[in-house]
Amino acid sequence: MLCTSWIFPAVWSRLPLSVTMPLSKTGWRHSACVCASATMAALSSSRVRTAATMQQLPLDLHFLTAQGREDFILGDCNRLAAAWIDRWPDWPGPYPVLNIVGPPASGKSHLAAVWQSASKAGMPARAGGADSDARQAAHFILDHPQAGEAEAEEALFHQFNALSEAGSSMLILSHIPVARMGWCLPDLASRMRSVNLVRLDPPDDALLRALMEKYFADRQLAVTPAVLDYMVARIERSFAAVQTIAAAMDRESLAQRRSLTMKLAREIMENFASGRLGRQARLPVEDDDRN
Repeated sequence: MLCTSWIFPAVWSRLPLSVTMPLSKTGWRHSACVCASATMAALSSSRVRTAATMQQLPLDLHFLTAQGREDFILGDCNRLAAAWIDRWPDWPGPYPVLNIVGPPASGKSHLAAVWQSASKAGMPARAGGADSDARQAAHFILDHPQAGEAEAEEALFHQFNALSEAGSSMLILSHIPVARMGWCLPDLASRMRSVNLVRLDPPDDALLRALMEKYFADRQLAVTPAVLDYMVARIERSFAAVQTIAAAMDRESLAQRRSLTMKLAREIMENFASGRLGRQARLPVEDDDRN
């Protein structure tokens, strides 16, 4: 089993258990297995359980998933949103603005990355922000704006007005349509009602399976079709559930030095069903959405 010999010993003695490390699509596994015997002197006994045999400590390292257009998995729930991204710059309406609405982990950020690559868009730090990268960009991504800040709303209103004159576009990501947010500035509320809107719907079984395959492939994990079938048949129908379960399978397989077996899948699914792995938070529901 590979130890972290690629980390200098002087640095390793001070390395925390949680480390952030960007990885490429084909790079290192996002979780590293380390030999506890090499770190026992550096870590307190409260953080490491002594054992007769060497114990592996999986480090929760963040990794970069593949976010190219060819990596976006299409299904009935997201096909229209992808078509809107592909249609750019031919976005109709008085303002070339698209609002993509969907729950967490539904693919909004992936589509934004695809559009950013095509448009060279900037991303202000906040709604109406004026950071240097955003000022130099011709197109903009607004990531989950919040209504209620007068100064930010005023800046965003002027940004809207400048879009047509400058030949610019804006992509807005949100959990609910921006047209239904409680904007304080009436003129900005009017602009928000004029934007193009597309929703990312809940995934079907085919997309759930494809997403699980992608997440396991991103982590360089092999899983059998039978295990995938078992999980897809029992998983909560949400994008966030796929991410949660895939990460849990990876983490537990490393910690227990087990392959992704049916038994491990049952344990993970039972933990998820009981709420021990957490669940996707409920999103705000508008009155019209209940119909």
